[in-house]
Amino acid sequence: MKANSVIRYASMVVILFFVAAGCVKVVKEEAMQKTTLPEKQESTVAKKEAKEEKPAIKEERVAEQPIMEASKEKAEAAVVDELGAITEKTGMLLTVYFDFDRFTIRDDMQSVFEKNAEWLKKNSNVKIRIEGHCDERGTNEYNIALGERRAQSIREYLVNYGINPSRLSTISYGEEKPVAAGHDEDSWTKNRRGEFVIVK
Repeated sequence: MKANSVIRYASMVVILFFVAAGCVKVVKEEAMQKTTLPEKQESTVAKKEAKEEKPAIKEERVAEQPIMEASKEKAEAAVVDELGAITEKTGMLLTVYFDFDRFTIRDDMQSVFEKNAEWLKKNSNVKIRIEGHCDERGTNEYNIALGERRAQSIREYLVNYGINPSRLSTISYGEEKPVAAGHDEDSWTKNRRGEFVIVK
């Protein structure tokens, strides 16, 4: 009986030894995995980033194309034709607009002046009358004077652009000839204008 107890005891010690050794091995493997896991993750992330990285795009400079004189002349001719059609249809060149109570040329009106001036240069036999207009606010006398200043400002701009002053005359209508009959800002904006009328 003592021998059986010793055998049982010895086998239990052996079993416990192997179980303990197995547990230690499992714990060691888990510890090793934990310490090496970030490295694996880093390498996986690095590989993903490498895969996702797009190849560098080669910058190619497109050689600047020389502006052909013919195409430039065509563009100018198109502007002249367009203005010519407008002029023939309405008897006037493009209208310019002014800010409230101002007679200075607005920046956004420069292109209109240039188109009108180019057309006038191409049609050197044409004479025009520059009409200054105002909105309804202010006295008649004040608006006549403001309309005259607007017309003179336009004339001066065209002369500086190279148009012969003998081809240009001015008149002010003040508020007498509105193009919009309303009594609001939209109508007033349309009425503060300078018009070019061909008189030949």
